[in-house]
Amino acid sequence: MSLWGASLAVMSGFLLAAYVQPFWMAGVLGAWAAVLAFLPLVYRRRLAFYCFLSILAGLYFYGYEILHASTLKPSAEQQAAVWVRGEIASVVKRDGDAARFFATISEWGEEKERLRPLASNEKIVLRVQLGTAEEAAAIETWRTGSQLTAFVRLALPSGARNPHAFDYARYLHWQGVHVTGDTSFGEVRTEAAASVWGSFQEWQEAGASRIDRLFPDQETAGYMKSLLLGVSQEVTPQLASMYTNLGLSHILAISGLHVTLVTSMFLWTLEKAGVSRRWSLCATVLLLVGYVLLVGASASAVRAGLMGGVGLVCQVVGKRLDGKEIWAGTLLGMLATNPYQLWHVGFQLSFAVTLGLILFVPYSQQVAVRVPAWIRTLVAVTVSAQLVSFPFLLYHFHQFSPLSWLVNLIVTPVLSFSVLPLGYAAIVLDLLHPALATLPVWVATHLLSWVHEPLLAMDQWLIPFTYWPHPEWWWLLLYACFLGSMPSLWKLGFHRKRDVVLCLALFLGLLAAARQPFAGSDEVRITFLDVGQGDSIVVEIGNQKVYLMDAGGTMRHPAAEPWMEKRDPFEVGKDVVLPFLMSRGIEKIDRVIMTHGDWDHIGGMKALVPRFSFGEVMVNAATPEEKETEILQMFQQKGVPITTGTPGQVWSDGPEIEWKWLHPGKTTLRGNDASVVLQLTAYNKTVLFTGDVEKDGEAVLVQNGLTPVDVLKVAHHGSKSSSTDELLAAVSPEAAVISVGVNNRYGHPASEVLHRLESCGAAVYRTDQQGAVTLIISSAGLIWKTQQLDT
Repeated sequence: MSLWGASLAVMSGFLLAAYVQPFWMAGVLGAWAAVLAFLPLVYRRRLAFYCFLSILAGLYFYGYEILHASTLKPSAEQQAAVWVRGEIASVVKRDGDAARFFATISEWGEEKERLRPLASNEKIVLRVQLGTAEEAAAIETWRTGSQLTAFVRLALPSGARNPHAFDYARYLHWQGVHVTGDTSFGEVRTEAAASVWGSFQEWQEAGASRIDRLFPDQETAGYMKSLLLGVSQEVTPQLASMYTNLGLSHILAISGLHVTLVTSMFLWTLEKAGVSRRWSLCATVLLLVGYVLLVGASASAVRAGLMGGVGLVCQVVGKRLDGKEIWAGTLLGMLATNPYQLWHVGFQLSFAVTLGLILFVPYSQQVAVRVPAWIRTLVAVTVSAQLVSFPFLLYHFHQFSPLSWLVNLIVTPVLSFSVLPLGYAAIVLDLLHPALATLPVWVATHLLSWVHEPLLAMDQWLIPFTYWPHPEWWWLLLYACFLGSMPSLWKLGFHRKRDVVLCLALFLGLLAAARQPFAGSDEVRITFLDVGQGDSIVVEIGNQKVYLMDAGGTMRHPAAEPWMEKRDPFEVGKDVVLPFLMSRGIEKIDRVIMTHGDWDHIGGMKALVPRFSFGEVMVNAATPEEKETEILQMFQQKGVPITTGTPGQVWSDGPEIEWKWLHPGKTTLRGNDASVVLQLTAYNKTVLFTGDVEKDGEAVLVQNGLTPVDVLKVAHHGSKSSSTDELLAAVSPEAAVISVGVNNRYGHPASEVLHRLESCGAAVYRTDQQGAVTLIISSAGLIWKTQQLDT
C-alpha cells in the first residue's frame, strides 16, 4: 500500500461525496465491489483497501459538511440585522471606502447585552463601510486574532448570474462560509489580542514597509511585495492583468521556487558560518515554518513548505523518500485538516503542477543528451508545468496564451533567479546597513523595467487561440488519461520516434477537441447577459459568426477623496461581458451593434475593443454624443468600419438565417427612440431586438409594418414608456425577455408592461430574477436556459 494510491482514493471519496447522493455513492461502490470480484487476488486486496479508504474519505467529507453547517443561514435569508461577537480570522483588506475580511463568530443575538453562543463557531465574510480617512487608517491596524463585536446585516452570497462566471457563493462555500455581513466602521468594536497570526502579520507589514523604503517607485514596490512576501493586493491592475494574460501569474505566488531559494540561501549561510550539516538542516526546518507563516500560508506556500520540510527531515535522519510519496503525504495531510481545499484553485494548480514536475522532468535527462543538462531541465520544467496547468486554466479562466510557453521559458528564469534573490538580498543587506542594499535594488528595478516593457507591449497583441471555450467533462477526463498514461508508456519502452510522433498527434487532437469546432454548428445561440441595469446580447450563428448587441455599462462617479478610490473598480464590460466571451472561446466579433449612445448600453465596449478583432460596427444615423464618439474612435483606430442601415435592409448569414434592419431610417427621432431595431429569422423562428425604443419609436415601427414574432426583446428594460399595446398587438410574441437590474431604482420592469405581456400570452424571462437567459434556435425549435431559478 502506498501514500500515492491512498491520495487518489481519498480524492475520489471526496469527489463522490461532494457530487453524488449517499444512495448513489453506495451504488458506485457496489459496482466497484463487483469489478473486484473478477480480479486476481493479488490486485483484489490492494484495490479493496483503496475502495474502503475511499468510503471512509466520503464519510469524513459528509461529517465535515455537517460540522460546518451554518447556524446563521436562516437569519441571512431574511437579511436580519444582528449583533455578533468573535475574532478576525484573516488579513483585513481595504479597497477604497470598504474593507473585507473573514471573521469567526462565536456568539450572536438581536440585542448586544443578550448574545447567545453558537453551537460551533461559524466563519463569515464581513464588509465594513468606511466614512472618513481616519477610519481607513484605523482599520488597517486591525490584526488577525483581534476580538470584535459588531452590529451587522446578514445576507446570502450571490451565485453566478452568467454562464461560467465567477460563482461567489460557491467560492465562499469551499472557504467554509455560507453567510456574509455588512456593517459600518462605527458599529464595530475591536480589542487587540495576542495571536501567532497577528504577530506574523505585523512582521509581514514591517517587511512590506521596508520594501516601500527600498523601492521608491510605487508600482515596483507593489510588485516586489507580492514576489517576496505574498502581499498581492498592491500589484497594479495593469501588471496583474498582463501576468494573467501571458500565463505568468505563478511567479507572483509563493511556491516551491521561493521555498527552495530561501532554504538554500539560509542553509548555505549556516554551513559557511561553521554550523554542522545536521544542525543547519534542523534550523532550516524551523526557518521554513516561520517563512510559510510570514508569507501568508497560502495553499501553494503550505504545500511547498511541507514538502520541503519533509525533504530536509529526510536528510537529517539519512533516509530517502520518493518524491511522489512526499507529494501524496502532503496532500493527505492538508486535506485531512480541510477537505474543502480540494476545490481551491491555488491548491489544485500547486499540487497538479508539482506532480507534473515530479513525473515528467526526470525523463528530460534521457533525451537530447548532447544538450546541456540545465537547458534540458529548464525546457522540461516549462513544458511540464504548461502541460499540466493547461486544463485548469481552461476550466477556471478560459484563457491560455500560445505565447505562454515561450514567455515562461525566457522570463521565468530571469525573474526567479535574478529579481527574486536580488529582492531578498536587498532586504537582508538593508538590515545591516541601508547603503548595502543600493546595488541589488538598482539592478532589480532595471531588470523589472527591461522585462515588463516588452511584456506589456506583447499583452496588447491579439494572439489567436488565447480564449478557450469552457471544457466538457469528457475532454477533461481524456486529457487526464493522456497525461497520466505517458510515464507508464515511457517505462514500457514506448519512446521511439514514431511513439513520440503519435503522442504529439494525440496531443494536437486534444487541443483541437478543446476548441469544440463542431459544437453548435447547426444552431443559433442568443445569450441575454445579466449586466444589471443595461443591455448586452451575444448572438452566435453556428460556429461561424458572432454578433454583439451592446455591452452594458457601469456609471461611475469620481471618488470624493483620493483615499476612497478603488484600485480596480467593477466594470460590466471588463468583469461580465469579457469573461463570458472568453468562456465561449470567442476571439472575433463579426458585427457590433451599438443600438444607441446610452452608457448602460455602450459603456462596456471600452474594455472589449482592445481584446478582440472586429468585422464591422453598426450604429444608428444620429449624431453621436461625446462618450459614444470616444468609443467609435477606438474602433476607427483599429481600422474597423462604422456603418449604419436603412429600414428594410436584409442580409443573410447562411441558409435559413436572415437579418433585417427595421429602425431607424432618416428620422428626427433622437435618444432612445433612435435605437437600432433588428429582426432575426432563424430556422423559421423570429426574434425582435428593440434596444431602448419608446412609444414614439414603436409607433414608427408599427406604421412601417411589423409581423408576428416568436420572441421579443422587451424595449427599455420594461419601462412603462415602451411595449405599447399597439406594438404587442402587431408582433404577438410567444416569449419576451427583459434585461433589467436587480432592485433597480427605476422600478423596472413596470407593472403595466408585465400586465400587457401577460395579456398577450407571452412567457416572460427576466435577467433580474433568472440571471442570464439563453435561447437556442435550431431546426428542432426553441430551447430556453436560465442561469438561475426564479426568485
